[in-house]
Amino acid sequence: MKRPILTFVALLMMCIGYLACNKHDVIYFTDLPTAAQNFLQKYFPDNLVASAERHSDEPLFEVTLDNGYEIDFYSDGSWQKIDSKAAILPADLIQGVLPENIRSYLAENYPLAEVSAIERSSVGYVVKLATTPTTELYFDPDGNIAVYWDE
Repeated sequence: MKRPILTFVALLMMCIGYLACNKHDVIYFTDLPTAAQNFLQKYFPDNLVASAERHSDEPLFEVTLDNGYEIDFYSDGSWQKIDSKAAILPADLIQGVLPENIRSYLAENYPLAEVSAIERSSVGYVVKLATTPTTELYFDPDGNIAVYWDE
């Protein structure tokens, strides 16, 4: 009888510990770093922030817009990930955030494909194309196509 109770208590404590470590605080638009606010106003002026959360780890901020787009920001307000959730990203956004050589590579090798998500980190960029099946392209931090990718 003691064993099932102890097992239940142990599992309950693990769940509470997990939830405490993965806390997501709901925040207001004005709580985002200025750079993130400016980014959203520049590229998504007609969209409202449906939700914004502050995480305990990087990327620190996760924003969902009323059109379903999800954008993650680092603590300094720079973007980390932009995901359209099965739609396509606006051309002015692609033009504004991706390096020229990535845009040139896409225009030359995938002229009809549209971008549905982009992500950047210290190892480079990941560009997801709205193709069937989905195509993911990897680029180094300088925007050169990457043959080997190690996260």
